[in-house]
Amino acid sequence: VDRAARTVRFEVRTGDGYPPDPPKQGRGAHFKCLVCGEIAPDEHIKDEGMARRMGAQLMAIVTEGRNGRNYYAPTPEHEEIARQAQPEWTPAGELADEPRAIWCKLYGLIEFKDLFTPRQLTALTTFSDLVAEAREQVYADALDAGLPADDTPLRDGGSGARAYAEAVSVYLAFILDKQADLGNNLNRWEPVAQCPRQLFARQAIPMVWGFAEGNPFSTSSGSWHVLINNVTKSMEADSFNFYRPKAGFAVQMDATAVNADAAIPISTDPPYYDNIGYADLSDFFYIWLRASLKDVYPSIFSTLLVPKTPELIASPHRHAGDSEAANQHFESGLMLAFAKMRELIPPSFPLTVYYAFKQQDVVEGESEASTGWEVMLNGLIQTGFAIVGTWPIRTEMSSRMVGQGTNALASSIVLVCRPRPEDAPVISRRDFINALRRELPAALKEMQSGNIAPVDLAQASIGPGMAVYSR
Repeated sequence: VDRAARTVRFEVRTGDGYPPDPPKQGRGAHFKCLVCGEIAPDEHIKDEGMARRMGAQLMAIVTEGRNGRNYYAPTPEHEEIARQAQPEWTPAGELADEPRAIWCKLYGLIEFKDLFTPRQLTALTTFSDLVAEAREQVYADALDAGLPADDTPLRDGGSGARAYAEAVSVYLAFILDKQADLGNNLNRWEPVAQCPRQLFARQAIPMVWGFAEGNPFSTSSGSWHVLINNVTKSMEADSFNFYRPKAGFAVQMDATAVNADAAIPISTDPPYYDNIGYADLSDFFYIWLRASLKDVYPSIFSTLLVPKTPELIASPHRHAGDSEAANQHFESGLMLAFAKMRELIPPSFPLTVYYAFKQQDVVEGESEASTGWEVMLNGLIQTGFAIVGTWPIRTEMSSRMVGQGTNALASSIVLVCRPRPEDAPVISRRDFINALRRELPAALKEMQSGNIAPVDLAQASIGPGMAVYSR
């Protein structure tokens, strides 16, 4: 720290000793100036970011050596080279105004291009342009290899040279998306593995104050070489080949618009009230996919960003801040979806519904309640389902970021439902209470014997009572 010149530079040292205390002070964007010692409050940092006066400074350069990573102090030449890259185009669009999950906007990272350094954008846009060029080259190679000159596109079920080339470009576009996830200015540095980490460690686009920029042309973390190897290894794996002979297909559609000639078994993992706005987060990947694949799938990429209205979520920011309107959108949509499932489910198959989000609302003067649970259970009952089983299944990784230091469920709660008979009896409140007293103790004892995590037991225990009520 040169207080006279009011500058800061970084040196790499090894051996004994400790670095000075970090400038970040507690939660939020509270920083102590390394030159004068003054603490800048969160509001000031946000104002500077929104005024586009927040930049980045190179702290260190990391290389891969024979015995591990090597660290070097940056030079002015290195910083100048990093600033020289200028992309020919940048992705258009602004991040969604979703304050619960996208809070980098508070600090001036507003448009998608703000999430990348000029050097990263130059690499990503170049790779994106090359996807189309690769598609034409693959098409020519496929013809030379003897594939039929069938002009039916991939989206229409083609299997000739054109469809083959388009399929290859789809995989390349997926790799480009992964490159964007590992090549932006919100990538954390992993000190144990000593490598950059992806942006989406959780379902959010957060703000980070120090980031790692991988080299896409290396053979190390964050490189195109590693990413393409991961995709090809997945396709060559025994598990992938084992299932390959069994033909299948996937269809994306509105759950309320499904039409079937015969009854179909259904297993669903429904949206969790206001938990995650996937459409908002998907924009990050969509902008790159659209640039590469809009000619291959013009109907999928007909909009500049991911359509938001059809998504079933109680998100106030999509309803001009009106929480009641957001809740109504979610609850009515969930009811319509369950009603459609009630029409389609065969009598011989149960409907299985997965639930893995613990949302508790404290009502003044009352005990805690879970809005998400209440809405989903009410939707099932109102549309004619009876809940016949409730089981926790250990599906969630304890190391996932959303599960660390939170009360997130360690398991998915699986509700097993069957259509309630049209002639289901009606009983009095007294008979209902007597049935609960008669049946609940054994059901709860069985659950406790199954080593259910304490954080899950309260939620899972709702099930046996709902089984009595819903029948």
